[in-house]
Amino acid sequence: MKKVFSLLCILIVSYTYAQDYKFGKISKEELKETVNPEDPNAHATILYLNENVYFQYSPNEGFIVVKEVQKRIKIYDKEGVDWATEIVPFYDNGSSTIEELSELKGYTYYLKDGKIEKDKLDKDNVFKEETNQYWGQLKFTMPNITDGCIVEFKYRKESPYIALDDVDFQYDIPVKKLEFNARIPEYFYFNKYFNPKAKYVVKISESSRNRVEQINSKQRSGGSGFTNSQTSFDSSKWEFREHEYIADLENIPALVEEPFVDNMDVYRATVKWEYAMYKGPDNSIKNYSTDWESVTKTIYDHSSFGGQLSKTGYFEKDIDALLANVTNSEKRMSLIFNFVKSKVAWNEYLGNYAENGVKKAYKEGTGNVGDINLMLTAILRYAGFNANPVLISTKSNGIPIYPTRNGFNYIICAIKVTDNLILLDATDRFALPNVLPSRAINWQGRIIREQGSSAWVDLMHPASGLENYTLQCKINPDLSAEGRVFVKKQNSSAMKFRSKYNNIGEDERLRDLEEGKGEIEISNLQVRHEEEINNPTIQYSFSYTLNNAVEAIGDKLYISPMLFYATTENTFKQEKRNYPLEFTYPNTYNYNVSIILPEGYTVESLPESTKVQFNGNEGVFTFISSHSGNMVVIKSVFEINNTFVLPNDYDQFKQYFAMIVEKETEKMVLVKS
Repeated sequence: MKKVFSLLCILIVSYTYAQDYKFGKISKEELKETVNPEDPNAHATILYLNENVYFQYSPNEGFIVVKEVQKRIKIYDKEGVDWATEIVPFYDNGSSTIEELSELKGYTYYLKDGKIEKDKLDKDNVFKEETNQYWGQLKFTMPNITDGCIVEFKYRKESPYIALDDVDFQYDIPVKKLEFNARIPEYFYFNKYFNPKAKYVVKISESSRNRVEQINSKQRSGGSGFTNSQTSFDSSKWEFREHEYIADLENIPALVEEPFVDNMDVYRATVKWEYAMYKGPDNSIKNYSTDWESVTKTIYDHSSFGGQLSKTGYFEKDIDALLANVTNSEKRMSLIFNFVKSKVAWNEYLGNYAENGVKKAYKEGTGNVGDINLMLTAILRYAGFNANPVLISTKSNGIPIYPTRNGFNYIICAIKVTDNLILLDATDRFALPNVLPSRAINWQGRIIREQGSSAWVDLMHPASGLENYTLQCKINPDLSAEGRVFVKKQNSSAMKFRSKYNNIGEDERLRDLEEGKGEIEISNLQVRHEEEINNPTIQYSFSYTLNNAVEAIGDKLYISPMLFYATTENTFKQEKRNYPLEFTYPNTYNYNVSIILPEGYTVESLPESTKVQFNGNEGVFTFISSHSGNMVVIKSVFEINNTFVLPNDYDQFKQYFAMIVEKETEKMVLVKS
């Protein structure tokens, strides 16, 4: 009897716990929770997420795709407040057939005097925004957010398009309970793709079941002459199979951000659905699964893509004047590239199609990525270059796993010169040939040639950056140091400098240059080639006075020969690395330091010369020290030749960098002569 009673209690508790997931059934225990026991560092937790997808049928509209979402989130502290805002994207191309959002309902729950109180989501906190020509978003923020509160909301999205949204099974915060269900009629064949880079493995069960639709129809007959019309009703059953996909997951770990990763979404546990084939009740078949050649041809044939490349009348007069008497190919390319960058400003909309059309963008001086780089391609072709558009997926869009038009969301331009390609992106004023903005450096792109063929283009090997620092230093009798620094930056380093200091005054520049350099005062800053935005080189120099350069202990002086350019801390502190290190651009840092010793002192010891390598030639550090008379010369070179360091190599890279820190912080010792 006691066993029966215990079992009954367990069943009652289990039943009660299951009911907690119903919308609005918030418990005091959930509200009293101050920390996630599985992840104490979490600022918020998704307590429950339910996503239900099915195909609704009506005789007039046929099948539409319905997605119903319910989400319950616990916010522990103010750093979790961002999770009180939700963004729901929807497709809207301006036609009458758009995705509809409805049945939005939400509450914020909190404890007041030991009782559960709630505040309703107000329509004034719900906004519809246009993302670009084809997409919009519904954005809402839950009310009265305080530490310990719970927000819960639900909504419904209906789509006339036979397509399934990507499903995220992992978030930046932990998830206690996630339920996913998708029911797809047998006529629609979808391939599902798991993100192969995700560490969290999602298990989805598959089954099938019968579904019956009641089809009602009416027919009117008679009504001619003096005869009354008659209406007859007919009802029939339509039976077919449905494929069902179910995920029932608990305690999903957060996707924890790691430094030196450009886009954590690349590693998120996600499932993408490809609409592969339609097989109708009459056994008619239409294939939608495709290959990359077909995808790129479809995009190229679109009026907002290939149609824009054939338009030239709007720019011919200006380009003829721009290139008059200029015969050098490199100069002609540079003039065109600079002309487009200055003529049309990027409106920060992505897209692999022209949004406004190249002619309108040219006239109004603003456009999306497609407008600008299709225009650039058309002008380069007009000028005689073998130029073609390259479709890419930005880092924020991820890496296309299978052939689909949605896999691309960006365009750049490529010029073929002999067997090489020069990559150009005119959306960034400071971008350079073969030096793309970081958002566009994402594995590979697809070049579409004028005759319709296409091929993959490597994006992961941009031109190497170079930074040369020449530091002249004199140690004064009062043990302060003064001198001048000459800096030369090339390629990506020049692009980043121009972008960082654009529209910033000299005082703010000086403060920025002084930051992290100790008790330094910088003056007489001079910059060269800053406005020559197509010049891959920028140079600047400044004078300085440094008060904490020398440490005197007894009769000896201790000086860090790298002065304020020494790497004093190992940036790579993680014990374990889960994801690769990404440096975006390869780079070489050269430091040439010459130090005039104070009168009456000579060198007792210098840091020894050394060379350290990581993974062969992927990283190289060289340190050479020498002295002659009252002059000490230091040469330090640090190269990053591979922009991708795998987790398995992280410990080795960490040790490699630790050796750099150790060497650059070593002191040289001076004694009285």
